Amino acid sequence: MQNLFASLFLLLSISNKKTLEILLKERKGDRVQVSILNLVPRFEGEEVKDAIDQATRIAQLAEELGYDRYWVAEHHNFKGIASSASELVVQHLLSHTNTIRIGAGGVMLPNHLPIQVAERYGTLECLYPGRVDLGLGRAPETDHMVAQVLRHDNDASASGFLKTVEEIRDFLGSSEDGQVVAYPGEDTNVPLYILGSSTSSAYVAAKLGLPYSFATHFAPDLAKEAIEIYRENFTPSKQQKEPYLILGLIVTLAETLEKAQQLHQMNQLAHVNLVRGPRDQLLNANPQTLDHLGSAEKIIVKTAAGMNLVGTKESVQSKWQAFKKEYQPDEIIAVSYLSQMDDIKTSYRLLKELVQS
Repeated sequence: MQNLFASLFLLLSISNKKTLEILLKERKGDRVQVSILNLVPRFEGEEVKDAIDQATRIAQLAEELGYDRYWVAEHHNFKGIASSASELVVQHLLSHTNTIRIGAGGVMLPNHLPIQVAERYGTLECLYPGRVDLGLGRAPETDHMVAQVLRHDNDASASGFLKTVEEIRDFLGSSEDGQVVAYPGEDTNVPLYILGSSTSSAYVAAKLGLPYSFATHFAPDLAKEAIEIYRENFTPSKQQKEPYLILGLIVTLAETLEKAQQLHQMNQLAHVNLVRGPRDQLLNANPQTLDHLGSAEKIIVKTAAGMNLVGTKESVQSKWQAFKKEYQPDEIIAVSYLSQMDDIKTSYRLLKELVQS
């Protein structure tokens, strides 16, 4: 009884709400969930079908290992990425798996009309009930010509993004008389997730009361501020009563440090190509040195280096614990551009063991 009163006194004496939430979470013994984001990379010598077949095998592996979800990213005008029509890839993956949640990570809303997004993912929810996720982002296309082709007059601002998310949410919910209705889509209530790498996306996720997935590999310096904004401004919603943070990390795990470092060079080069181009080349399937990179590319590599997990399961244990302590994620979503299935299997098996040990 004395210990019980001591514990209650400790909790009541904590004035910082965030600290209280963290302590309560730790006392409940909540485990961090683990998921995968796949850009469906296409390597030299591969056709588009080869890349999608590999993505399918990875989805089946994720299901076998007990991962929580598997998302597909949307990128355009990249020869080395096969997921520009992400909803079609999502449907293919759903049809080749049984239980794992599959979704968009995410649909870039400046490129799409809200009702079409609701209809497409509402259709998927009707076909695969309870297994569809809809991640929504507003990442601007860095290629001006691509942006012009895709966007037409869509509003890519933060306020425009918020309005579009609200429209999609309404299309997926119950309609009112006189409204345009998304058929199918209405009343499917496909769960929404806000994707971002900025503070503005954090405000949108908080205002709408939606889970927030932050891409630390694109903006590690903004991670702490954006996550604090999200948690401090979160408004409960019908979908989400409490903040839910998904932390995106580049992950390269192997049985030896030497192997992990070798494979990570492939991840680094693919990440640089995604950020800087060239867009008309396939990805190199073989590990290379970074010596040929220019100063701008090396800055990209250096910036992303702090927010990744590279090494053996044992060597990254302390870094993972530091991530957990600082950011308190509810879930992590791993990003990788590895080409060989054996390496992919090892990396994701070790990650699952690391996070949920």
